[in-house]
Amino acid sequence: MRRKRAVLFLTCVLLCGCGSTKADPAEEDPVAFTVNGEEIGLREWNFYVRMNQMQWEKEMLDAYGDGMWSHEVDEDGTTLAEDLKEQVLDTVCRIHLADQHAEEYGVALDEAKQQEIKERAASFMDDYHEKLLQYAGADETFVYELLSERELSLLTAEASVADYEPEISEDETHREGICYVLISTTGLWDEEGNLEPYTEEEVERRARVAEELCKAARESQSLKAAAEEIGLTPIESSVGISNEGDGQEPQMLDAARLLEVGEISDPVRTEEGWFLVQHTSDYDEEGTKYWREYLTDQAREEEYERLCEAWRAEADIRLNQEVMDQVDVEIVLKELL
Repeated sequence: MRRKRAVLFLTCVLLCGCGSTKADPAEEDPVAFTVNGEEIGLREWNFYVRMNQMQWEKEMLDAYGDGMWSHEVDEDGTTLAEDLKEQVLDTVCRIHLADQHAEEYGVALDEAKQQEIKERAASFMDDYHEKLLQYAGADETFVYELLSERELSLLTAEASVADYEPEISEDETHREGICYVLISTTGLWDEEGNLEPYTEEEVERRARVAEELCKAARESQSLKAAAEEIGLTPIESSVGISNEGDGQEPQMLDAARLLEVGEISDPVRTEEGWFLVQHTSDYDEEGTKYWREYLTDQAREEEYERLCEAWRAEADIRLNQEVMDQVDVEIVLKELL
């Protein structure tokens, strides 16, 4: 199965160029492809490919080695290089399709936003080595243009679904209050970011701490107070009807749902360590409000995805493959840096 990866934008990091293409702002910019008649030049295509190529190399070069770009990512024989280009093409098309609908939703970049983008473009040029900028074909005007395109597409995305109100039931948004504590058994992180695992003796000691804390919390009827008394940090949070999208430890959440209000769980063993959780209330107002907003945002993102798919299905996209193929995807990170 092909590994789908998030394509990064100009607001993230600059990636340098490689292969045979080095965009020169002074040279004529051949058309790489068109989207509903709008021409996207080789320079923009090259820049987006290079940005993402560098990021992918940073993330995967150690795992795949120097042959990473010829690595096949699916049963059809699609290489990682082809996968990269496919995803970059999709991203650039989405940006331009959204921009083409900006007027429809009353979206434009006001003077304040334009000034903000100019400052970001200047900062962008200051942050990176001149050699990298030249290889990517980047100058301040060009970066400003691409940042503007991207910003306009984001504003259009937001405006296009601003009035969309998904059907979300009270059961889906209802959250109940919990308080939990983690007694880690993994280890401590040093100043260089390396994990120093606990000894077996320390792991056993921490298991005893979990048991003792459970006993003390039940006696006082407050996990929060008992944890704070021994120098641990309790987390006050909430739990819903399912773990989907929650982001908290699922075994802890499962344990919380089995408790009556006020009850405290037995220690729950996880890969991180021992969790204890108390069911503190049958309704958490703040958590419920947050969860409704989260589900609404998620539904609007899904609605925008459907809208983008419709735009893409109706779009007239024409590729100039000879021009696009001028951007070779080869490993250059080690060579340039």
